[in-house]
Amino acid sequence: MREVYVPPSGPPKKAPPELYSILKEDGIRKLLWLHYKNLSQSKISFLFPRNEQELLKSAEKNADFFIQVLGGPPLFTQKYGPPMMRARHMKFPITYEHRNVWLECFFLAIEEIKKEIPLEENQEKEFKEFLEDFSEWMVNTKD
Repeated sequence: MREVYVPPSGPPKKAPPELYSILKEDGIRKLLWLHYKNLSQSKISFLFPRNEQELLKSAEKNADFFIQVLGGPPLFTQKYGPPMMRARHMKFPITYEHRNVWLECFFLAIEEIKKEIPLEENQEKEFKEFLEDFSEWMVNTKD
C-alpha cells in the first residue's frame, strides 16, 4: 500500500466561470478531446484508455466536469454525483511528473483550440493558472 501524498498548496481556486460563455459546450468538448488525444500519445498514456472509443468516453466525462467548473450547467454532478476529483483519482498513483505531462498536453490543446476560438490573454492566463492549481491538487504520490 502506497503512502498518500497531499500537496501543500491545498485545493485549487475556482476556475474562471466566464470561459463557458466563450468556449461554449462544443468548444469545451473539443478542447477535452484534443487534450485526451495528446494524452494518448504521451509518456503517461498508460493511465488512460487504449482504444479510441473508451478514450472518447473518458474525454466526454471530463468535458462534463470542465463544462460545470467553467460556468456551464452541472452536467458532471447530474450524471456522476459530486466531482470530488481528487478522491475519484486516488486509485491511480499520480506524481508531479505525471501532472506535468498532463498539464503540457492540456496547454497544447489550448493552443489548438485558440485557432478556432480566440481567448483574451488574461482569460488564457487565468485558465492556465486554474489548471496548474487543479493538477497539483491531483498529485497523490511522491516521485
